[in-house]
Amino acid sequence: MNEDLISLCLKEIEEKLSWVSSEDWQNQDFELLSDSIFEKSQVRLSVTTLKRVWGKVNHKGAPSVTTLNALAQFLDYQNWSDYRNQNTNDKSPKTVQSKHFPSKYLVSVGGLMILFMIIFGIAQLNSAGSTSSLDLQSITFSAQPVTKGLPNSVLFEYSYGSNEISEAQIQQSWNSRLTFDIDPTKNQATAFYYYPGYFQAKLLADGEIVKEQGLKVPTNGWMGTIDQDTRPRYLYDDELVKNNSLSITDKLLNEIKAKDNEEASLLTYHYFDELPEIYSNDFTFETRFLNNYNKSNGICKRVELLVHGETGVYLIPFSIAGCSSELDLINSGDQVYGKENDLSMFGLNTGEWINFKLEVENGLARYFVNNTQVFQKELVYNIGQLVGFKVRFEGSGKLDHIKLNNDMGATFWEDFNDPSIH
Repeated sequence: MNEDLISLCLKEIEEKLSWVSSEDWQNQDFELLSDSIFEKSQVRLSVTTLKRVWGKVNHKGAPSVTTLNALAQFLDYQNWSDYRNQNTNDKSPKTVQSKHFPSKYLVSVGGLMILFMIIFGIAQLNSAGSTSSLDLQSITFSAQPVTKGLPNSVLFEYSYGSNEISEAQIQQSWNSRLTFDIDPTKNQATAFYYYPGYFQAKLLADGEIVKEQGLKVPTNGWMGTIDQDTRPRYLYDDELVKNNSLSITDKLLNEIKAKDNEEASLLTYHYFDELPEIYSNDFTFETRFLNNYNKSNGICKRVELLVHGETGVYLIPFSIAGCSSELDLINSGDQVYGKENDLSMFGLNTGEWINFKLEVENGLARYFVNNTQVFQKELVYNIGQLVGFKVRFEGSGKLDHIKLNNDMGATFWEDFNDPSIH
């Protein structure tokens, strides 16, 4: 692979980013770049891979074709081949005077040069495609939580088979920041999960993803957290009120309000326990909620409803009307940005009870607020079987009920009618 062309590509990426010199990039800069490349290409390049490409980590060998394709797509090319063609076509060879060389000789030399370029190109392509040379069938990867509830440890079992791997990692979820090194010659590793959910864990070989494994980190019924960076505060049963609705105690609410934070804490109710077999392309989801937080650091009174599938999510955002520009909706993994689309129909008085219903059938998702359809969007992705819910409040909030069902008769119903918890 042409090292000059790769250097040119990296320089164009640096110019597009307009950051400080890449010589001064820190780990967080490569994390941000990884996220940006993923948004453009849907290929997750690890921080280690990016550091290796930029020469921050010593490594022999050229970048893989997967890596080069992702870099080119970040620059709005179809793939690396497209980038190479568009950046080398203008470099035509100098004209040779025919009077010094017989035409037959020119044809012969030209043919040899073309043949050499083809062979050289194929050789370079093979050397660059590091993951394509791996025996993927011999690689195994599994993940299993050791208990039910949170926090939780997960046991990963893996084998690279007969492949020789110099660097090996496990990425715990979509978030590349949650990546840790493993010994490629061993077979087990463990990791800590602070939040419940359904994750796609990834096994990496020399910076490239070679296997993925679905992983459910379950709750034991409903649980509450106050979200804080990577480690949440888990709410005890006696801090939750579960009596015909789900909420927090007045004592905890006053404690949250008393904190002098610039932004209100996020209260989340989670459910990743048993659900009937219902899929993301055919279901009805209903709930009723309100945000009961009254303090200026939570002035927007945001609420987010999340219905999780195996590979994506429906996220329905709410706030007061004046904050609706900041809302982003996710429709079965397909994001709709409030800065680019009118989502003002989700700007409501969230301090009062709101009834919400999501109906998904025949490739279309329809959104209802207080019994009126306010939005609809076609499905782009199928995110598989539904696996759980989250309801997130800016500050605090109440959840009246959750209902999930489909046309086949499968139903989940929760009305929080459990007076044993006060």
